[in-house]
Amino acid sequence: MTAAERDQALDALHHCEKVSTSCAIAMTATGGMAAEVRLALDCADVCAAAHRVLARGEGGDAATLAGILDAAVRASDASAAACGAHADHHDHCRRHAESAAACSRAVTAVRTTL
Repeated sequence: MTAAERDQALDALHHCEKVSTSCAIAMTATGGMAAEVRLALDCADVCAAAHRVLARGEGGDAATLAGILDAAVRASDASAAACGAHADHHDHCRRHAESAAACSRAVTAVRTTL
């Protein structure tokens, strides 16, 4: 992976964590979106963990890094799909779906280079 790819993935993971958390809070206030809230919180937590592992740089266990990146892609994709279904009605869901999709793309780019 290049330094630019790594930095882009780190930025996307950090942004997705923040937007996922904000969306979960907004959905809680809206009510009736328990499954989406859970997916958003899972996404935020997995992205935070992936960010920490990726930020450590070279020298770690490659399988651990691959696993956490794969989990971040899965969590981001699931959350983007769930919130994408509400994007027309809730701006926080639109922002979250966009952020999660961008995160998935950036992390996939890094993951394919491992």
